[in-house]
Amino acid sequence: MPQSAAKRAKSALPKSATIVIKNQLPNPSGEVEVTPHGGRIIFENKDKKDHRLRFHSCRGGDDSSIDLLLPALGRTTILIKKDDEFMYTVMNLDGEEVMSGHGGGPIKN
Repeated sequence: MPQSAAKRAKSALPKSATIVIKNQLPNPSGEVEVTPHGGRIIFENKDKKDHRLRFHSCRGGDDSSIDLLLPALGRTTILIKKDDEFMYTVMNLDGEEVMSGHGGGPIKN
């Protein structure tokens, strides 16, 4: 039985994707989608200073968020499970949003 176009498109999703932060700006800043079967989103920091990444669910309010460290010239990887969808914000370590970058998303499967 042939697969539907939607099912083929979902199965053709990449296993990983990289979002590069440079000059506090994420690239790409829009939607990034990976497979729900062990899919990974890699945040790579090209800046010489640490950033805080704040993730919030597209379904929840501001109370449902988590912060991760994105080290200077380093990487942070998150895993995506089926039906995950998050927006994110690039912040200074003190919790203030950076003036030029902010964030993007959604990142999802």
